[in-house]
Amino acid sequence: MGFGERWIKWIEWCISTVRFSVLINGTPSGFFQSSRGLRQGDPLSPYLFVIAMEVFSCFLRRAISGGFLSGWSVRGQGGEGSLISHLLFADDTLVFCEESQDQMTHLSRLLMWFEACSGLRVNLEKSELIPVRRVIGIEDLALELGCKVGSLPSCYLGLPLGAPFKSEVVWNGVKERFRKRLAMWKRQYISKGGRLTLIQSTLSSMPVYFMSLFYLPRKVRLRLEKIQRDFLWGGGALERRPHLVKWSLVCLERKKGGLGVRNLAWMNKALLGKWNWRFAIENGALWKQVISGKYGVEEGGWCTRVVSGRNGVGLWKALRKEWLGMYSSLAFRVGSGRRVRFWKDIWCGDEPLCESFPSLFVISLAKDA
Repeated sequence: MGFGERWIKWIEWCISTVRFSVLINGTPSGFFQSSRGLRQGDPLSPYLFVIAMEVFSCFLRRAISGGFLSGWSVRGQGGEGSLISHLLFADDTLVFCEESQDQMTHLSRLLMWFEACSGLRVNLEKSELIPVRRVIGIEDLALELGCKVGSLPSCYLGLPLGAPFKSEVVWNGVKERFRKRLAMWKRQYISKGGRLTLIQSTLSSMPVYFMSLFYLPRKVRLRLEKIQRDFLWGGGALERRPHLVKWSLVCLERKKGGLGVRNLAWMNKALLGKWNWRFAIENGALWKQVISGKYGVEEGGWCTRVVSGRNGVGLWKALRKEWLGMYSSLAFRVGSGRRVRFWKDIWCGDEPLCESFPSLFVISLAKDA
């Protein structure tokens, strides 16, 4: 990768000079050196791991350029798209290829070459071959690679992959965590002030991870709010006691007379709108390149085109809808002017110039300038 001899010796010295000692009955019993690897928590660990996986990425890119692996092509509007061969996150690797015996053989050999070069061995017992749609002979392909067969929907990083994002089944795990946490609190006496604190710090935070990507169905939202209401007024046993204040008032800010509990509907809307803002400002992100290639980009690059179609577009279609409400609250500060529309964007005053000067806008020859 182009590292000099001096840099390599520095890293080798940092690794080879480390000494360890074992405490026996509170007393050190001599020192010894490690034969390989880094100690847990070593600040060099993440950097060396990134370097090692960059070598693996180079292997995959060479395999694709040589025609041994195909990757996954994201087809976009107007014939444009992106080619995704692999994704890396921490110590996880996702490789995309065709369902052919030859590609499984090439991938298996590539993993062996990487192990020989780096000393890092892939744990095939924890690896899965996950087919997209129906694949004939998937067991034979998994046998060639030496791993087991997985299926969609699956769970990765706590989120479901391949599941209908509007399905209520997706939220079963969140509701189960609510019940388990309430079962722990049921055995304790907690005042109303303590219950309010637990709702704000724990119960309201549990669905945030899911709500940051998935639309919260109305039935699920009402169920989660009911659990919070019953816990606030009835305790951990969720007893049916009179609710002294409407839940809409409880969710108001304290300065407006409420208790400051998060409104799940508005929080879900804000978290989904975050993706539109990230799309507008993260120009070099891989996920933006994939989304832009698939759906196209409107003039200025602030958002994608209106999503159409039925298959494989539901998630971004729901996120794209939040842009309309978000755009009406934006005000632009003009820099070079390449991403700001003169007539239709809010950059001078509190409304677009097409609304401030409608007669001039009508006779304008470049209405989208």
